[in-house]
Order: sequence, then structure tokens, then C-alpha cells
Amino acid sequence: MMKFGEFQAFMRRYFPTFLLGFFTCVMSGALSLAMWIDSHWRNHADNPLYTLMGTATLALLLCAGHFAMIRGLKWAMWVVLPVPLVALLMALSLLGSGLNTVLLAILLALPLLAMLVFNGKRHRQMRADLIALRAVRS
Repeated sequence: MMKFGEFQAFMRRYFPTFLLGFFTCVMSGALSLAMWIDSHWRNHADNPLYTLMGTATLALLLCAGHFAMIRGLKWAMWVVLPVPLVALLMALSLLGSGLNTVLLAILLALPLLAMLVFNGKRHRQMRADLIALRAVRS
């Protein structure tokens, strides 16, 4: 089991990386989804409902995936990684739609940043340490 000092060192090292991965996924997914729905179904009567249901589903998926990652489950990252991938595809589909260039650049950069964080050495180390901690606990 992890002692208090080891836990503090673990949190100091990996917590910012974990939060960066989580919030870049949330922001990229929410912005891309909102802009995509607003661009493709602008005059649809259920536009706000689609946006709300899409972001609620996205939030549940990301929270469940990150919670499973914290619990040390190996497959958890495969629950989270489709979110920035789909966000990137939605942002790419908005090219040429007349969207503000700065907003489009943000929509393209956030999913790429999220995937870069998940592929980073520190995030991979964190996931390996969480998996090892799960093995020690059971």
C-alpha cells in the first residue's frame, strides 16, 4: 500500500497531467459538438436538445473512462480516446463552413493536444503506476 508521503509525491507528479488530459478532452468534445450541431442543424427545432444530450453523453463517457483509469483498469483509456478523435473529425468537417478562423483553429488544436497528452510519457507512466497499484491492492 502507498504511504502518505508516497501518495503526495504521486499526486504532485501526476495530478496536473491527469487534469490536463481530462479538461482537454472535455473542452475539445464540448466545443466541437456544439459547433458541429449548430452548423449542421442550425434551424432545427430540437437543436438545443441535441446539444444538451450530446454533451451530457460526452460528460458521462469521459467521467466513467477517467474514473476507470483512476481505478487502474487497463482498458479505460480506450473509453476516453475516441472522444478527442471524434472531436477532431467533427472539427475537420467544419473546414470551409464559414466558421471564424480562430475558433476553427482552437477546435482543431484541442483534440490534438488531448491526444498528445494521452500519448505523453508522463501520462503513460501514470497509467502504468495506477495499474500496478491496482495489482497491489487486489
